[in-house]
Amino acid sequence: MTDLSEPDRGGFQGRRRFPLPSPVAGLRIGLLMAVIAGFWLVAYADLERARDRAVQDGLRQTGNLSRLLEEDARRVMSVTARTLYALAESGRIPAHLMTEAAKADAGPGPSSGPGPALRTLLIMAPDGRVRQAAGLDSPESLAGTVPFEIARTEAAFVGPYRDPDGGWRAILSRPLVDGGGMAMAVIDLDRFARLYAGQDIGPRSIILLYGEDGVVLAYSRASRLLDADRAAFASIVPRLEPGETARTLSGFDPSEGRERIGTVRRVAGWPLYVYVRVGTDDVLSGWYDDRWKRILETAAVSVVLGLLALLALRQLGRLETTTLALRASERRSQALFDSSFQIMGLLSPDGRVLALNRPACALAGLPPEALVGHPAWEFRGWARTDELANAFRNSIDKAASGRFVRYETDVVADGLTRVMDVSIKPVHDDAGAVTLLVVEARDITERVEAAERLAAARDQAEAANRAKSAFLATMSHELRTPLNAIIGFSEIMLHELFGPLGSPRYHDYARHVQGSGRHLLDLINDVLDMSKLEAGRYTLDESWLAPAAAIDDCRALSVVPAESGGVALTADCAPGLPDLLADERALRQVLLNLLSNAVKFTPRGGRVAVTAGVDTAGGLAIAVRDTGIGIPADALARIMEPFQQADSSIPGRFGGTGLGLSICRDLIALHDGSLSIDSEPGRGTTVTIRFPAARVRQPVAVEDGRA
Repeated sequence: MTDLSEPDRGGFQGRRRFPLPSPVAGLRIGLLMAVIAGFWLVAYADLERARDRAVQDGLRQTGNLSRLLEEDARRVMSVTARTLYALAESGRIPAHLMTEAAKADAGPGPSSGPGPALRTLLIMAPDGRVRQAAGLDSPESLAGTVPFEIARTEAAFVGPYRDPDGGWRAILSRPLVDGGGMAMAVIDLDRFARLYAGQDIGPRSIILLYGEDGVVLAYSRASRLLDADRAAFASIVPRLEPGETARTLSGFDPSEGRERIGTVRRVAGWPLYVYVRVGTDDVLSGWYDDRWKRILETAAVSVVLGLLALLALRQLGRLETTTLALRASERRSQALFDSSFQIMGLLSPDGRVLALNRPACALAGLPPEALVGHPAWEFRGWARTDELANAFRNSIDKAASGRFVRYETDVVADGLTRVMDVSIKPVHDDAGAVTLLVVEARDITERVEAAERLAAARDQAEAANRAKSAFLATMSHELRTPLNAIIGFSEIMLHELFGPLGSPRYHDYARHVQGSGRHLLDLINDVLDMSKLEAGRYTLDESWLAPAAAIDDCRALSVVPAESGGVALTADCAPGLPDLLADERALRQVLLNLLSNAVKFTPRGGRVAVTAGVDTAGGLAIAVRDTGIGIPADALARIMEPFQQADSSIPGRFGGTGLGLSICRDLIALHDGSLSIDSEPGRGTTVTIRFPAARVRQPVAVEDGRA
């Protein structure tokens, strides 16, 4: 293994090892890490200071807001108390308050009544009768209501309670000076809730108005606990010591399980508190955004500094490493260039030689220094004639235009003519211009000779196949003539046309001779048909025919062997079956062959059915189904090949040569159709032949009752 920090002394390198950092580089890395750490410490300190400022701003905001809300509550309570005092002294409601109440009653809204916070003013007799009222819809009697109960207890302040209209109220009451009843002022607590809800203090913050007992009178944010029980926070809301007017709070809030800050302030002169509580998350929402921005900025600066420093530290080392690697790469490339058995060269776009490997120099018969810088087509070792030289030059010009060029040529090497496969590949720069041409030449003499031998062998095979077909056709014709005589004479002997044979054995012999002759004739006919199909000399005699009639004729011919084998044979053709353009003899041959196979391979008691109809593509489909022994899946792939059977024992048990399905397939293929087999051992076989729609004549449409 060679360390690239040292000069390469030659040879190939299996793995690359980078030089270890020097002590100076280590010191620089340490300084860089210290600078980055300083950036992070400064960023952390700035973030902490910004957080403290945000919390202090939040505290100041809660203090200012609590002061404003406390002043509002004190003003409302003071105005209400002074109004109530005047009512108790005079025993009646002043006319100007009655006028304001009438104006308020004329307009809609939950704050109707004398003033925005006062809901109702009334003077009530001890028995609950209303002597005078402002802002009350039914002033006759309040017996049994909350104001009546307050009058009986003579409580000065009662609340909160829910009014029949659904709003929350509180009552200030004072006995009349003349002792004839009570003066009362109903305060609209929902007015405070609306005021508090209008303050923008964040989604996790809340403003409370509550009494010394901790019962909440009004609040700014929806709370299921307070909606159900106004005293739900009685144990946790803060109270102030005597003489204490306000207090700033911060820390964990057990009611919501999060940090919060806030200010609680006593309503001057009243046993009430205003509590502005702000969630720390609301106060620090802006700080959270700034924090992530600052972290990302610091991280980006750190990454940039780190990358710049690493690039700077490695630049010098990489320069040396790159130089050494380039030298090693040049040596390796030259070694690969020279060790290749192919002829390789580098040319400029104008065809001048830039570099050559050793086989190229050997073919030219000159050393590299005599070739570099000269046009490639000038050397006769590569282009032994002017015609080949011009072709080589034209190929270089095409490659220089950006095209990949490949052609074959012949050269003379060691006194022998060799065929070379030459390719010229253009190399483009970033702008797309051709800067280099790579020439490769491979000796394909053996491949060309092998192709020639293969072509000669193919011609011989085709000639042998034609000779075989001609021989089979000739022999089949020559054999059929004596077989016809044998079959005919055996027929005469069986019928004893010229007298008795004399012995019963002669009658059996004649029947065996006739059966063997017919069997041999069938075999010869199959072989002759197969040879014609293979030779492409089978000519169809096509005409429009009725497929239903052909199917019925073939069924009738197959009934006798089916009945003798105990097999039920049926035919079912769809009504209105269209005519078919086909060779009737070929169609009958295919149907008889399929029916013969179905009957032959169906055990006694089985069924064979022929069906025909138009398929979804408009073609004609004829299917022969049986309940016979079936065909194994591994035999379906070969069963339609000539002389193939599903089982080697079938010829001995059932007879046959294995040509029938192959002939059927080829005959249907001549009709541009197809033959398919669907079978399962023990469950039967279905053979379907399909003719294309072009061979089916559709029935003519009927209009007005006439065809």
